Amino acid sequence: PHKMLDPANGPLIAVRLNILTRKTLGGLQTDLESRVLGSDGEPVQGLYAVGEAAGFGGGGVHGYAALEGTFLGGCIFSGRSAGRAAARSVG
Repeated sequence: PHKMLDPANGPLIAVRLNILTRKTLGGLQTDLESRVLGSDGEPVQGLYAVGEAAGFGGGGVHGYAALEGTFLGGCIFSGRSAGRAAARSVG
């Protein structure tokens, strides 16, 4: 192996890492119809956020300790809610 990867060359060694994201830690503030709220707390017309964009990826409803897969129900529910609200808004 490369000298940096050989533990015999310690006390410091290099470790190869692959960085990836697994969840978001926040999201846009929404109401119960998944409408995005502006800084004034009022819905922004025609703008909806669901799933991780609405904070269902951790740090939002589930907190920082959320496990992957445990927030899929919230993603599905918020998508359905947003779809229904959008359909009502266009008649």
